[in-house]
Amino acid sequence: MSTIKAIAHQNELTKDIKNDYYLRPAILGTLYDEDIILRLKSREIATENVNGPAFVRLFNRECALAVSEGYNVVTGFVRAGIGFTGTVRAEDLGHHVPADQVKTHITMTQGEYAREAIRKVVINVAEQPAPTGPVIQRITNPVTGQADMLNTGAMVLIQGMRLAVKGDRKNEIGVYFIAADETLTVRIPAEQLSPNTPTRLQFALPGEVTPGEWRVKVATQSTPNTSTFTKEIREYEYPNIVTVV
Repeated sequence: MSTIKAIAHQNELTKDIKNDYYLRPAILGTLYDEDIILRLKSREIATENVNGPAFVRLFNRECALAVSEGYNVVTGFVRAGIGFTGTVRAEDLGHHVPADQVKTHITMTQGEYAREAIRKVVINVAEQPAPTGPVIQRITNPVTGQADMLNTGAMVLIQGMRLAVKGDRKNEIGVYFIAADETLTVRIPAEQLSPNTPTRLQFALPGEVTPGEWRVKVATQSTPNTSTFTKEIREYEYPNIVTVV
């Protein structure tokens, strides 16, 4: 049985209810193919005669290729199939249509092993330690609406609570993009955010944020319902990894 930690944030959208909270999982990190192989080795599962990382990569790529050919793929962890969003014109019938015209995507649902693992999870709830600080609820490309997937140089929309980036420590407050390998940190200052409100931050992704995986955090001194600033900067790091393509 697994125990996962969750952070409880007070729900400010239900004004008539004063004691309800929504939960965000306390993400421990991101695991890649090699990390899963190490977990298997720690369980003394024989991998000496198998190139574990190569096999996992080959398996994942073959699943993706099979779905792109029109198969439904069912594994213990995930069930996947191809889907389309959008329309075509009468003159397109009987002809090849590019994938981006109908927004081709892969739909994934839980497999048997995933459902079994989730059924046994116990949730340990802790209250958000800084309830007056910023909270990021969603990061999207505002053009496509896709969450946690951004395009280089394109617009970014951050939604949440108490997000307004304000304060007198101008060189420290802002939106931070931190490379997953921690080799680079890029700060977007307050003057580049528009809108810059408690619920929405929008800006153009700087060129330094190159394709790859990034962590995102907001740092501000703003306080709710007041024009004063906090002495210390309050930060919130988004629990999901954001991918830039």
